[in-house]
Amino acid sequence: MNHLNALDHALQQRRRDMDAAFADYDAGAATRRLAERIVQEQLLAALVRPGTIGSQRGTGFADAHAAQNAAAAHLEQLCQAVVARPTTGPLLGDFVHEREADGALVFGCLLYLTGRPAPAAFWWRYAAGADDVEAMRLLTLHHRIEGEPQDAHHWAGRLHAARPTPAPAETQGAGDPEAYVARVEPGIEEVDDPDLGEICRPNDRFPRLLAAAGHG
Repeated sequence: MNHLNALDHALQQRRRDMDAAFADYDAGAATRRLAERIVQEQLLAALVRPGTIGSQRGTGFADAHAAQNAAAAHLEQLCQAVVARPTTGPLLGDFVHEREADGALVFGCLLYLTGRPAPAAFWWRYAAGADDVEAMRLLTLHHRIEGEPQDAHHWAGRLHAARPTPAPAETQGAGDPEAYVARVEPGIEEVDDPDLGEICRPNDRFPRLLAAAGHG
């Protein structure tokens, strides 16, 4: 009997503990947070694949992994297009001496194509701080790929609020981005900055490698 009383007392205490732990739980607020997250996911999916919203009703988000893969493919394609432009060489040459937004955008794409997504995002944020719309678009995709919906939603909002700009012109024959990246990659150095963390920047060899690459 003593054992039964002890067990009953323990169960009652456990129930009181659980009641206290969930006393402030707001089921309505939790539902709203879930709904907001779903809306964010739908908006971001629409950015990656126009026409997504409304076309997947009832399917849920079982294809979230596929959407991330699509975003990754899109981001790589955009970075290759940026690097393939005839203006890439001059912009990167100027970036060695002056950290302008245009050069930061291109240098970020260069970093991304060398497998450095986090350092690339640093320079895209730098460019986006100067209202570079392309950088905002790249950051939206980057955070979507990384599974960071709040950050992706932030940049998507900035992108939609920004003044529309015409799409870049096609650059047929501007250059082979993969070959160009391979030539100039030795000109990139990684630095552990005490304030900014690990970042990448051009080293002393970068200008010479740009000239040898002959792009732009």
